[in-house]
Amino acid sequence: MAQLALVSDDLHFLQHLLPTWEQQFDLRVLNPPKPPPRIRGPRDLLAGLRNRRLRSRELPPLAEWADVVFCEWATHYLEWLSHHPGRAKLATRMHRYELERHADRVNWDNVALVLFVSDAMERAFRAAVPDYGGQTAVVYENIDFAKFSTRDRGATQRLGMLGQVIPRKGVREAVEFFAAVADELPELSLSIAGGTPDARYRQRVEEAIAAAGLGERVTLEGFVPDLQAWYHSLDIIVSNSQAEGLQTALVEGIASGCRALSRDWAGAEEVVPPDGLFSSATEFRQRLVEHYALDAEERTRQATGEREALLERLGARPRMAELLASLAP
Repeated sequence: MAQLALVSDDLHFLQHLLPTWEQQFDLRVLNPPKPPPRIRGPRDLLAGLRNRRLRSRELPPLAEWADVVFCEWATHYLEWLSHHPGRAKLATRMHRYELERHADRVNWDNVALVLFVSDAMERAFRAAVPDYGGQTAVVYENIDFAKFSTRDRGATQRLGMLGQVIPRKGVREAVEFFAAVADELPELSLSIAGGTPDARYRQRVEEAIAAAGLGERVTLEGFVPDLQAWYHSLDIIVSNSQAEGLQTALVEGIASGCRALSRDWAGAEEVVPPDGLFSSATEFRQRLVEHYALDAEERTRQATGEREALLERLGARPRMAELLASLAP
């Protein structure tokens, strides 16, 4: 049985796979606290120093014990291991932000396998690291699709956005886009779910809602405890992000029977069909008007077809466990 060391300070997208991996590998998991993204004071400085000590203390024995070390997220731990190679083959999965923040600090000559969540991310990596000589693959096992089912529904006249309320997610602009179609579709509402770590940006979103007179139709929900019920309350799941790896909310929404409407960031076309993509407020309005002009049976047929196509497409991608096992001697 291959010896696999999993190193990650965020196991959110792997947690559901670990019981199976424990059967497939001799598995050890290093799941340290996240280091602060930036140093803002003495507490952050101390946390950063502790994380550095942890890397130099915990990673060397793992790299000698394991056949393969897998870094979920291509961040600090991959950086350290790539410059201090042990016996193990080194593999990682890159989601999105790592390419900008960490890729130029990794010694890619010592990384045998890089996994990506989208074809678009693989292309971006190849452009940024053109001399990479290892193996790459595009995978998708971020969610357990068994947890997201459809239900019979009529039109709820409700759109939803899910994710942190931050500038990259384009929430304020989405409110403005919604305002441009609000009079034409007077029953329509917008639910914005997710945390609000940026108080100033949240205020800008609230001001945009108030300025458009949409206080009764656009709501900031915060944390949603029952995601399946929330998805079932929607007709359409919306993304207005500037960039994503492969946005989980879109995939979950479609798996739950929603249609998807997304800004055309690189990779969105891997999830959303062409008639669900937009690049402007005009196209956003057009997509919504076209959707609600369909009768209920046709809307259901399209949502069902899009769900089946997406699950088949993502399900055809290679399994991470098989790729990691192939690196072992």
